[in-house]
Amino acid sequence: MKLSNDQFRIIGKKTAYKAEKVQIDTSEISLPNGNVAHWDVVVMPTFYVGLPVKDGNVLMTREWRLGPAGVMTQFSGGRGISDNEEENLGELRRELKEELGLEGGTYEHLVSFSAGVRITGDVVNYIVTDFTLSDTDRDENEIQDIISLPIKGLYNELSNNHVVTADTLLAAKLLEEKYVM
Repeated sequence: MKLSNDQFRIIGKKTAYKAEKVQIDTSEISLPNGNVAHWDVVVMPTFYVGLPVKDGNVLMTREWRLGPAGVMTQFSGGRGISDNEEENLGELRRELKEELGLEGGTYEHLVSFSAGVRITGDVVNYIVTDFTLSDTDRDENEIQDIISLPIKGLYNELSNNHVVTADTLLAAKLLEEKYVM
């Protein structure tokens, strides 16, 4: 059987759990074989990520994160707040100013992909160039280090010496392919 989207139908959905930053929905799905399955999904917005590139390096943050209960190295980003791409880019610009002190710049779409198989929303990566740096604008509980790493060898550096997510490694590999190879 060749699968297509029209063979699956959501026949019911309810929120099973909702907190400040996470929601879990339970859905009943009509499957192509006639069965009904119950699936849970983590409801997340699209996340916009900036990959600031300057002089062959990228700017990243290192901060403690609850998931791994350790200090992670990551690119800065923000949640999509609307259906309007320009408003979401505005939110990304605000986050980059807040966390890195990044102002202005040229934003080039690099890649968009699904956040996960049981997670809604996408991850949208933008390369940011031609920016200036000024003071950050973090609140007192955003405790981060800003680091600059060379694009050449970035994937190996991150995978061997840092706690990172798969999204961060993908961005590192794509930056290497664009700027080094």
